[in-house]
Amino acid sequence: MANLNTLRFKACLFSLLLVVAMCLFFILLGNGSLQSLLAKSREHRHLNFQFQVSGLLEESRQELSRLAELIALSPRGRISSRDELRKAMTRQWELLQHSWDLHSLKVYDAGSEPVLSWGSPHNALTPEQVQQVLLRGQPLDLVHCEHTCVQSLSLPMRARGGDYVLQVDRPLTNQLRRFREMTGSDIAILSAERKDAPVETGGKYLASWRREVLSLTSQERVLPLLTRVAGEVPSVSTLHRLRVFELDEREFDIRTMRVDVDEQGAQFVFIEDVSDQVEHIDESVKLLFLFSVLGALIFSAAVAGTLWRPIVRLRRLAQALPLLTNGRFDEARRLIRPVFKSLDKFDELDVLDNTGLTVCDQLEDMNDMVTRKTAQLEQIAMHDSLTGLDNRYSLFEQLEFHLQLSEHQPEPVPERGYLFFIDLDDFKLVNDTLGHQGGDELLCVIARRLLSVMRCGDIVARLGGDEFCVLVRDLKEPEAYRVLAEKLLNTVAQPVKIEDSEVTVTMSVGVVAVDEKGETLEAILQKADIAMYHAKRHGKNKYQLYTPDLRAEAEEVRVSANHSLPGKGSVKPLELVTSKPR
Repeated sequence: MANLNTLRFKACLFSLLLVVAMCLFFILLGNGSLQSLLAKSREHRHLNFQFQVSGLLEESRQELSRLAELIALSPRGRISSRDELRKAMTRQWELLQHSWDLHSLKVYDAGSEPVLSWGSPHNALTPEQVQQVLLRGQPLDLVHCEHTCVQSLSLPMRARGGDYVLQVDRPLTNQLRRFREMTGSDIAILSAERKDAPVETGGKYLASWRREVLSLTSQERVLPLLTRVAGEVPSVSTLHRLRVFELDEREFDIRTMRVDVDEQGAQFVFIEDVSDQVEHIDESVKLLFLFSVLGALIFSAAVAGTLWRPIVRLRRLAQALPLLTNGRFDEARRLIRPVFKSLDKFDELDVLDNTGLTVCDQLEDMNDMVTRKTAQLEQIAMHDSLTGLDNRYSLFEQLEFHLQLSEHQPEPVPERGYLFFIDLDDFKLVNDTLGHQGGDELLCVIARRLLSVMRCGDIVARLGGDEFCVLVRDLKEPEAYRVLAEKLLNTVAQPVKIEDSEVTVTMSVGVVAVDEKGETLEAILQKADIAMYHAKRHGKNKYQLYTPDLRAEAEEVRVSANHSLPGKGSVKPLELVTSKPR
């Protein structure tokens, strides 16, 4: 029993428990890393599959486009009329169908039904789609997945006998086969969700998903797997979860890709065999566990011959170092005890303790310096260097935050926010008369006057030049913005003495409410700009609240400035609110 109380035994027992815990941690960490790598690999493969399918569809679309041009091209080198195309296709349809693996060929005029048709009668264009192709003159690329999955390309044809639309359909069987050859993985196509089960599907209908397997690369291997997965997974959308499915002692990763934008529509299904990867992870974890056990035994034997006191000192130093990264310097100093020895008697642990205290002092000084510099940089980045007001970036950031906050309000609130867009009237004359130094001094005076009018919490910003912005939040009274606008105009319009000259400057103000749901920052600034220029055009030293009528008037002013429009009557000017006479 005496041996159980020795420092050697305690150090060995403690180190053994510590190493075992570390080994378990690293085993779990290693397993998690391998699982994460597998998940990333599967995600990368899924993206690659999507890229491959998109590339195959695009390549097929280009082939169909070239084929459609060849079909419509007459021997004379021009686009065939519908009669010429009918005669040519009557002779050549079977040859084209077998050579190019075509599903159908249809010709449309401006009507709703195809005037000519060869092959399958399904997948006809709607009248709206026909009109879209004829009017825009652009091809229409669609994928139809009803009884079978086909790629459809519709092109406008400009012929002397009249324009028409040529639709060429081809099944996706060849693209699925090429996908299998390129990636080594299987692929299937599921139909859109159906209300009623088909009468005869040959075992390809998945009742729990209400979908039918239209095409697949390997029926013997893929169809039993999809049948089993459909019984385990409630819907196709949940296949995106990171898990594998087992069948016949093999592991498979199953992902989906929408054929179109509709989530309930047809889906591509990628089936990849990941058994080798899963087996590699299991073997790696076993090997990691074996090496961890051996390392724990060796390390415990080595620590058994050491002393307890150096371990404690190292432990304290190890606990202190993370505290330095968090700025807890006083706690770190209490853990690292000072060494009261002469330098010639220092051992390695003494050097570590002394170095730790020195690093602690240096990091504390650096942390204080970084804090000061950071505060200075934030001041420079968020404020105007001339007036000390918030700058454009700071205003936009706070306005964006206000919009997001109002967007998440559960119900409308009585308080409203307003943005005042301010532009000084004829400020260029001040610069021309007093110089830029006098203009800068005037801007500082105006900035102080704007601040004197506002409440605590309101934002006054300088956007640049002679433009200012004021953001006011939580105005309870509907007409409170008028009082504030009047106060702003009257305060700024007071004479200012610059050097030996007395200057009077007015301003034009555009006002816009900023609490409407779904409002964007760009839209608010545009409205404020329109309202401000409206006020400036109608006499200056005024303010104007934005209304929808202002945008129409601004458009009329812009058009009239560039073009003379005959026959236009005079537009009745909108009523403006001016400041009170001084």
